[in-house]
Amino acid sequence: MENFSGQIVEVRVSKNGKTGSKSIRVCKVKVHSVLFIEVDKVNRKNIFWKLDKKNIESFGDSPSGPFIQIKDGILLSDNKWESSWDTIGNVSSQRQYSNHSKGWAPQYTSRLKANSQYNYGGGAHFRT
Repeated sequence: MENFSGQIVEVRVSKNGKTGSKSIRVCKVKVHSVLFIEVDKVNRKNIFWKLDKKNIESFGDSPSGPFIQIKDGILLSDNKWESSWDTIGNVSSQRQYSNHSKGWAPQYTSRLKANSQYNYGGGAHFRT
């Protein structure tokens, strides 16, 4: 299964006797799950699906290429999300406050942490 990472595979889904398939790229194979990604160039968005490995019935190589057969009744749309291309890399101007400090210490994003010489980690532990 780990060999499928980065490859386009045919994902076969069945429900109530009807079967369908979709060719999508395997983004990452983890211990308990598989992450798929589809790039929708027309609508400028990435579509992700996460599938638990326990829901995979079989996988392998066929004459038409690699495939993953999902158990009957399990759909990819059950765990799906989208990411617009325009929102990738944008830093929010709104600060988020941590629960640890009861709201008075700002919780900066990791991008801002990398550019800062101080450690604003979200608690009362400031470098002086």
